[in-house]
Amino acid sequence: MIDQQIDAVLREAGMLLQQRDVASARERLRQAIATFPDQAPLHAFAGLIACRSGDLVAGVEDLRSALRLNPQDRSSRLNLVMALSELGRVEEAGAVALDGPADDPRLASARGYALLQRGDHAAAIIEYERAVAAVPADGEGWNNLGNARAGAGDLDGAIAAFRQAIALRPADEAPRLNAASALAAAGLDRPLRDLLREASVAVPTSAEIQYQLALAEAGLGNFDSAEMCFRAAITRNPQHRGAYNELGLMLENLNRVDELAELIAYAQRQGLKDDELAFLKAWELRRRGDFAGALATAQRIDPSLTGIRTHQLLAEIHDRLGDADAAFPQFEAMNAGNADATTPAIREDSARYLEEIRQHIQDLAPAAVANWSAQPRFSTPPSPIFIAGFPRSGTTLTDTLLMGIPNAHVMEELPLMRAVEVKQAALGPLGSLREDDLLALRGTYFEELADQTIAQPESLIVDKHPLHMARMGLVHRLFPDAKVIFVQRHPCDVLLSCFFSNFQPNRAMLHFQTLAGAAALYDAAFTAWFRALEALPLNVHVLRYESMIADLEGEMRRMMTFLDLPWTDAVLDNQANAAKRGQIKTASYAQVIEPIYTRSLGRWHAYRRHLEPVLPVMKPWIERLGYTLDPDA
Repeated sequence: MIDQQIDAVLREAGMLLQQRDVASARERLRQAIATFPDQAPLHAFAGLIACRSGDLVAGVEDLRSALRLNPQDRSSRLNLVMALSELGRVEEAGAVALDGPADDPRLASARGYALLQRGDHAAAIIEYERAVAAVPADGEGWNNLGNARAGAGDLDGAIAAFRQAIALRPADEAPRLNAASALAAAGLDRPLRDLLREASVAVPTSAEIQYQLALAEAGLGNFDSAEMCFRAAITRNPQHRGAYNELGLMLENLNRVDELAELIAYAQRQGLKDDELAFLKAWELRRRGDFAGALATAQRIDPSLTGIRTHQLLAEIHDRLGDADAAFPQFEAMNAGNADATTPAIREDSARYLEEIRQHIQDLAPAAVANWSAQPRFSTPPSPIFIAGFPRSGTTLTDTLLMGIPNAHVMEELPLMRAVEVKQAALGPLGSLREDDLLALRGTYFEELADQTIAQPESLIVDKHPLHMARMGLVHRLFPDAKVIFVQRHPCDVLLSCFFSNFQPNRAMLHFQTLAGAAALYDAAFTAWFRALEALPLNVHVLRYESMIADLEGEMRRMMTFLDLPWTDAVLDNQANAAKRGQIKTASYAQVIEPIYTRSLGRWHAYRRHLEPVLPVMKPWIERLGYTLDPDA
């Protein structure tokens, strides 16, 4: 009897809807619910009509009642999930979906979202894959599948899903930015740049795409393009603090400090407040040498901006103010932030790098070298001059000075030998390489040289890469007559400076995120260097950084004699040479444009207590290089 009454009410409400009398239909259902409050069909129909008429709040209440009374009602569950999602209550929608039947593909997206929010990426992937299988044109589903795969570490799968979402929703910036994040995490710099260039055309109004493209261009060294994109981001969003900060830091890195001040003034005219610009203002004051003013300004930095560069800024300010105990924790925090941001792929490559150095040491064992194939002599093209030495030893100052040689073409840490190493690994061990192998590898070096830089045929090639010191066996096999300038500095000053530098994480620099890691790399690199000196007839000139600071002309004259080059006073003017070179890629970018100074000599003494844990590793090298731990020496 009741069922017949309920059916009659539902038919009556349906007829009213057909007549487009929504209000009467809802009122008739309300009356019936008052009489039969435990009838799920009444609540389900009332909830559906409420949602379709735009009254989502009332619809949610009725649909919840319908599900409470009949949990197996799939249609009401789906309608409730959709209503909650439209209201922005996505977590509630996900919870409702998770309580429903697992085999209903219509609920898969909501279940996937709920699982994604809970961090269960593997389960979320299953749900989103079910969702896009049911509706292949669901661009949002593909985007969410990409997010789930990225969270699970499947970057290739994530990129594929994001690309599918982009194809379905070309005007949507979200999947493009998500794809960019996945490409960045995978270390695919050029595909990242290419994707963002395409995105900037497809979504021309997006400030965030312009900003991310600027970062990608800067990462590839395309600073003119990066600057244009940063400024485009600011044009599209004059309040984009990230774009101001990154552009300002790039200008400072390019030694365009006056333009940094102009950028700050422009940002002020766009309405950014003093506190929002405190970071850039403090950075500029630090660069201009006003460290007290920089510290006072830095203390006003918005706490939401605290991060790696803020720690770096505070650390450098405290260091220059002579407060080592305040500086060191900030340097630690800077490196900890870099460690957190380092991808697993770079960590694995970093571990391989140490193993490669250790293998190189074994390859240079006397018994191994004695069994090497004959060493051919090569005449053309002429061998480069190599500048080596542990990072932060003074190699950048040295190569800047050598830019004063009229026909010198100085290359700053280009990965030419790395490309050679990759090909050499496929050919076999260092000692087994035949003459044609060596000719091919030598050819690879010069092909990379032509591809990555422009040098005149008559140029004197100078290849500066500090950690060439750990690959001298390969260098010698390809360039047996090469002249090598080896720059050395007090090991403690070197180690501390590496730890204090905000390097871009890569297979070598990653070791500098801790003092222990830096000491381990130092130990391996110097073991490889001295093994090479003992095993091979290298033509080496040792340049001591401290001696260069004390007697620049005397040291440079000795170097020029070693290089068989005529003297020129231009090799004494580091500031003029630095001004010619444009962007300086190393952590020394600010120092080499200053007059040569002595403040970095013995800097480590102020931090000795922090260095104590690694001194047992460093002490043998300190003694072997002719230095001491005596603060008065």
